[in-house]
Amino acid sequence: MNASGFGRRFRNFLFIIVLVSPANLFSARICSGQTDSKATRNSYVVSVQDLKMAGKGHAAFEKGSHMLAKGETEKSIAYLEQAIAQYPEHYEAYYDLGVAQFRLLHLAEAEQAFQKAIDLTKGNFAPPQFGLAAILCQKDEFPEAETLLQRAVELDPASAVGKYYLAWAQYGLKRLVEAERSAEQALLRDAKLAPAYLLLLRIHLHQHNLPGASKDLESYLKIEPRDEQAMGIAERIKREMARDTAVVAAAQP
Repeated sequence: MNASGFGRRFRNFLFIIVLVSPANLFSARICSGQTDSKATRNSYVVSVQDLKMAGKGHAAFEKGSHMLAKGETEKSIAYLEQAIAQYPEHYEAYYDLGVAQFRLLHLAEAEQAFQKAIDLTKGNFAPPQFGLAAILCQKDEFPEAETLLQRAVELDPASAVGKYYLAWAQYGLKRLVEAERSAEQALLRDAKLAPAYLLLLRIHLHQHNLPGASKDLESYLKIEPRDEQAMGIAERIKREMARDTAVVAAAQP
């Protein structure tokens, strides 16, 4: 089958498989594939500042962070803002506030909070950079997202989330080989990162790789077995693979 024929048949799949920034990739001070943010501060660990944070705004921060972790997102915001008011340099409170706003799809507010956390840590704390990159990817600002992510992934190379968003940025820049490699690296760090399989699916469809796309959906459905849309696409791809096999067989002398 030629490329144009394939493109006509599977272009609708690419429209159906919408890439979004899944809010559940981020949690209070913990991202998928990451440890507690205190363990990912890298060179930014400053004991004096930690002591200040422990005293000023600590109770409000812990309350807001706990509520955010339980899914009480809207309620957490007041406590996180209180922690910031009591200690304006509380970068973890800004990060958690960004997560809360991100979950509520208040992207402008989330972007502002993530950027403040980045500024306070002089760019040496990876989680808010991943959060900001997620927003940039959603806005199709892929060059800016990739630049930010390259730095953040250096800070936290074990992050599955960082590799996922790096793959998304590279996909948006139409660098499919790099995007595929980054997505696979994300899954090596967290094999249950479901959105990474959907991103690989889009990459493999663009590469006209039906077996790869079928495998991506199979892996995704093991994590999200109730996704009826994905099940439907999987069945259609299997039918197309069977039809292609039959066409090839019929062409044999």
